Amino acid sequence: MKTGMSSACFYPLETEKAVRKCGEMGFKNIEIFVNSYCELNGTIRDEIKAICDYYGMKVCSVHPFTSFAESFVFFGSYSRRIDDGIEFYKNYFEFASFLDAGVINLHGAKTQYTVDNEEYFDRYARLFEAGKEFGTTVSQENVVDYRSQSPVFIKRMSNYLGDNFALTLDLKQCRRAGEKALDFIEAVGEKIKAVHISDYIDGRDCVPPFEGKEDFDSIVGALKAKGYKGNYFIELYSNGFESEAQIITAAEKFDKILL
Repeated sequence: MKTGMSSACFYPLETEKAVRKCGEMGFKNIEIFVNSYCELNGTIRDEIKAICDYYGMKVCSVHPFTSFAESFVFFGSYSRRIDDGIEFYKNYFEFASFLDAGVINLHGAKTQYTVDNEEYFDRYARLFEAGKEFGTTVSQENVVDYRSQSPVFIKRMSNYLGDNFALTLDLKQCRRAGEKALDFIEAVGEKIKAVHISDYIDGRDCVPPFEGKEDFDSIVGALKAKGYKGNYFIELYSNGFESEAQIITAAEKFDKILL
């Protein structure tokens, strides 16, 4: 299958076990959601790589478990913490480099953090440059209640940073923020590096693709028009589906759209 899958679908299953499930289900492109510091090096990291090699899986992107702290660490007022935070995130960059993953997702700052836009952009640029040293791209993800929830903010960020900017587009986060995925695509579609896909029904904003109301044809069409050739990852919560078969069926259907 061309359509990928995030190991986050099986949280709180241990990461290496979640990665193995992705392989057993036939996925060849995956995103790994790291859930603990001990997974970034040593025997667990080696096991993850061995599992990926065994199933012929390509790790395309990595999601830090410390995204909840990024507001405080990178976008607060204490400069030493920013410096230390970048050094800590080099652990993720090294992990991604070891697995040949090209993207690290960043949530960034919550909306109430008062750092102005240009300062936000400059601090992101420091992370972006640090990631480049390891051959990986730090990609801003749109997240509800974060500064990045707004396509207007994302457009300003892209304009300010030029080539030193990337976006991970998450469809469920668009819904939660009351924004349209197509607006993000129109704003910065040429800089999107990964797409998290899911569907929605009345009362539930994250269910398997093709079990709800999302217009995937329009989204994929808009991305193709912008030249997008990156990965689409099914990213659900473990309470958002009942069986692995639902995810496999969704991937098979999504693959047909990508033809």
